[in-house]
Amino acid sequence: MKRLIIPALCLLLLAACAARTVPARTEGAASAAESSAQSAPEEKRPDESVPAEESEPQESAPAVSADDWRLVLVNRWHPMTAEAEIELVLPPSGRNPDRHLVDTRIVGDLEEMIAAAAGDGVELMIDYGYRSFAQSQSLFEKQINTQLAAHPEYTREQAELAAREWVAPPGTSDHHTGLALDIVTPAYQVLDDGFAETDAGRWLAAHSWEYGFVIRFPADKTEQTGITYESWHVRYVGREHAAAMQEQNLCLEEYVQAAV
Repeated sequence: MKRLIIPALCLLLLAACAARTVPARTEGAASAAESSAQSAPEEKRPDESVPAEESEPQESAPAVSADDWRLVLVNRWHPMTAEAEIELVLPPSGRNPDRHLVDTRIVGDLEEMIAAAAGDGVELMIDYGYRSFAQSQSLFEKQINTQLAAHPEYTREQAELAAREWVAPPGTSDHHTGLALDIVTPAYQVLDDGFAETDAGRWLAAHSWEYGFVIRFPADKTEQTGITYESWHVRYVGREHAAAMQEQNLCLEEYVQAAV
């Protein structure tokens, strides 16, 4: 009997040891699998967005600063109280020192614009550049008289109100900045609605912004500018600002005030 009991006990001990070691081997295999899954690189899903560094760079909007001399705003709501202290010069394309002076800082882009138009078979001529307070007063009085002659029923006050839509009173003229120009062409030297239909008028509307100039008083912005449409009146604002204004269809008033 003793011989039979001993072998049986040995078999029971061996079976118990085997049962204890099996879970240990299973846990180790699971841990290894988890470790392998954690260390493996994550597969990129097809619908994942492209990382920022791989996307195309976006052009930032030009900064609009109140200190930017190119964006000085002069109109009936923002009048100048004194003549601007700027360096004026007669550009190469100018002929009359009493009418064709401009801020010296815009000459390069002005001449490049005129040359580009000539390359397209269009001749641009300066009709008026910088305008002093005294010159504005003279032109304003002339327009008042024109209104009185055309409308005998007008009072002086009514004639002045009507004149303001065509000629800015002293201190409120964009021409005081030295950055504004009235442009004509040899075949059409009248500042009226007909200029828009000339080759020069169409060229300015399509290309002036490429050289830093914008149509200062657009046809659809009379309420914002306070001045009727002037297809011949361009204003220098700088190339980056002109491009932004062209793209967003903004006049100078809207562009400057949107940044405030």
